[in-house]
Amino acid sequence: MNNARSLLAITFLAPIIAAGGIPCGRASWWIAPALAEDAPLVDFPPAEGKPPPPVKTPPRYESSGEDTDILDYMGPTMRKSQKRAPPPPRTLTVVYKLVYGGKLGYVWPDGTQQVFEQWKSYADDAYKLVTMTNQRLADGMNYESTTKPLSSPGFDPVDIPLLYMPGDYDFALSDAEVNNLRKFILDGGTVLFNAARGRDEFTRAVAREMRKVFPTKPFMKLPPDHPIYNTRYRVNQVMALANGVQTSQPPEVYSIDIGTRAAVILVPLGLSASWCGVPYQEGGKHVVGESAQLLGVNIVAYVLGNTEYGRFLGQEFPIFTGHTREGDVFRFALARYRGSWDIYPALQNSLLQGLAVKTGIGVDYSPIVVDLADPRIGEFPLIFMTGHYDFELSDQEIANLRDYLNRGGMLLASAATGLKPFTTAFKRELARVFPDNTMVKLPPTHQVFSHGWIRIDQVEYTPPALRDDPLLAYPEFQGLFIDGRIAVLFTHYDLMTGVNREPNSYSKGLTPDDALNTVVDIITYSLSH
Repeated sequence: MNNARSLLAITFLAPIIAAGGIPCGRASWWIAPALAEDAPLVDFPPAEGKPPPPVKTPPRYESSGEDTDILDYMGPTMRKSQKRAPPPPRTLTVVYKLVYGGKLGYVWPDGTQQVFEQWKSYADDAYKLVTMTNQRLADGMNYESTTKPLSSPGFDPVDIPLLYMPGDYDFALSDAEVNNLRKFILDGGTVLFNAARGRDEFTRAVAREMRKVFPTKPFMKLPPDHPIYNTRYRVNQVMALANGVQTSQPPEVYSIDIGTRAAVILVPLGLSASWCGVPYQEGGKHVVGESAQLLGVNIVAYVLGNTEYGRFLGQEFPIFTGHTREGDVFRFALARYRGSWDIYPALQNSLLQGLAVKTGIGVDYSPIVVDLADPRIGEFPLIFMTGHYDFELSDQEIANLRDYLNRGGMLLASAATGLKPFTTAFKRELARVFPDNTMVKLPPTHQVFSHGWIRIDQVEYTPPALRDDPLLAYPEFQGLFIDGRIAVLFTHYDLMTGVNREPNSYSKGLTPDDALNTVVDIITYSLSH
């Protein structure tokens, strides 16, 4: 499946007719001779399980005349010489479990009728999630969760970075709920959807309702090297249970991105039963055991590590619409294609300001976007290209890019956050442009690094990049040559996050100063060659 052009693909299973599970937390139910009119019937039992028979009223006893008053004298205060316990960890609420939907009804095989609240599913799963996070992160914080109706105003990602919405059944968002989610996400917050017992109808509803929130942003399947799988633990495989069969498989998580941040996270296999430590629903689809817990902790750690980056993306960036001056100035041209091409807000401001300050070259701050299929790309001697997911170029884009490069143009491309799918796709598509040419690795002493405005020697990489390769110390670039001239420069490390000075904790690339110096050097080299 081409992730860059496809919505979330869901496997539809046959209807599940299974008995209810064991509740996680206190159930909310009552038995009535007839279901309430406002509780539509569902054909899958609630996660809280079948209600127990009524409890008999305990006998009442007369209280004794024993005195139970509280003593006024509390005893001696602690002396300064006494050992004191360390201060408790700082308590911080980071998760709202969302209240949504209404009441649903289910009729058990023995005729017992049950009405339950749709949003609860496993009542304590959010509490269990933050408890696991506290135990495994052990970062001096005491994270907590609480509940809040999705329709209520006041979701501020500065205070609560994560909204959690599990479920088993179809649902529809109201206009107020759509607006709340959109504002929260654009302001820097993250929403986690989990099909609590792997129900496809809930996953389909998430995909459908999120199109109301972001009509042009599809869910994308996260690649194996995404930070969510590597934030705290490396989760390469999970144990999955479907229809009673347990298998080991790669984790399956989807996201809608703002910038390169996974802002809406969807896990279609159930996590709640494992978090709560209760039996799995027969006929459900679950991530089971330790792997579900590690994945949950990774998601929370990812969100906590991205709060500053989310707020950065949520601000308003100045956009220059005029011209700095008439005449010969450098213009930043960003390539547009069917993929994640537009992920750095106001990148041209950061890049061009750095170029002007360091070199004195005249620049035009107006943002310029060029389609790779547009013959007018020939107006720009250097074109920038970036992205972080798989993509495929059209035949027209391939032919036009080939003509542009043969006529003397230059393409500078980098993999956003250092994710591998873009690198794989870029090399594949470039092989279509020049089947007989291949990229070669440039040595650190190549003139592109030594004959530009700034001599580039050793450079510094971000901690995520160094975690994969502690020996990184020089620019890592590959070049494609045409008649001895560099026509394409590519790095599989992140270049533009540093140039744009984005506080992305998960970027695998150059640090800001070295990223800007490298790009300035490449620009001046291209202008002089």
